Order: sequence, then structure tokens, then C-alpha cells
Amino acid sequence: MNIVFDFIKEYSEIILLYSGIFNILALLMILIQGSKLSKLDKKCMNLARGVENKNLEEIIYKYYEKVDQADIRVNQMNKKLEVMDERLLKCVQKVGIIRYNAFDDTGGDLSFSIALLDEQHNGFIITSIYGRSNSAMYAKPVKKGKASYALSAEEIQALDRAKNNTLDEYGKMIS
Repeated sequence: MNIVFDFIKEYSEIILLYSGIFNILALLMILIQGSKLSKLDKKCMNLARGVENKNLEEIIYKYYEKVDQADIRVNQMNKKLEVMDERLLKCVQKVGIIRYNAFDDTGGDLSFSIALLDEQHNGFIITSIYGRSNSAMYAKPVKKGKASYALSAEEIQALDRAKNNTLDEYGKMIS
């Protein structure tokens, strides 16, 4: 035991110097850890905002439940979107119209042919022939861009316009 006391007496200044340095380092580490703990505490408080008397684990489980519910809703919306996309393919998307005088004795381009097609060029052509004493209207079906009945020149023009135009372009033509 005397050897230890003699060693301490002989090197007391060095021991004090190293213990002081050690204490200063320990104090710095405590301050750094306190700062990190304070930041972590602020993050936890932000995470738990609006929720009182609940632990962090409960809050995280609630958030997971909300995320799962949102995921389920997104999947449902994706399914509905797929159904709507399929339906949209069968809606009128392409329009072609041509106005003309069917007879020499009428004016004002009162006769017309209009082609209404979906995305796959299925639909119909409606033609209205206006004359001074009578008028007639009829429709012809179109499958994959081809009519099953003979078409007049104006009906062919309306069909070609419909194949090349969309509803957006049709709106520009009218305005």
C-alpha cells in the first residue's frame, strides 16, 4: 500500500493534470449528449403534437395504421381508375363534322355529316340532308374506322376528320 501512496506523492501533479483533463472531456461529452437529447426530445414532442398522455410507441402504431389505410384507399382508387380508363376507351373521343349544301336550290350549308368515334375508331356517322320541301336524317355504324354501308363523299370527309381529330381539336375548330 505504501508503494501506491509513494507513487501518488511522486506523480501527484501529473495525476491531477490527467484527472482534470479527463473531467473536462467528461463534462464536454455530457454537454454534447445533453444537446443531442434535447434535440431528440424536441423531435419526439413534434411527433406527439396534439396527443397527450400517450407514449411514442402508441403514436407510431397509430401512424402506421393511417399509412395502411391510405395505402388501401390508394389501391381502391387505382382499381377505379383502371375501370374508368377502360370505359373511357369506349366513349366518344373523336369528332369530325362537315357542313354542306345537299341541293343546289338551298343555301347556308344546312346539311351535315358528323362522325363520332371512340379510341378504337368505333362509333357512327349521322347525316342530315336538308331540302326546301323535306329533310332526312340517318345514321351509319362504324367499326374500326370502316362503315358497313356505302358512304357519301361528305361522310367520308367527316370520318377522316374524326380519325385525325380529338375532341380538343374539335373544340378549336368550332371556336
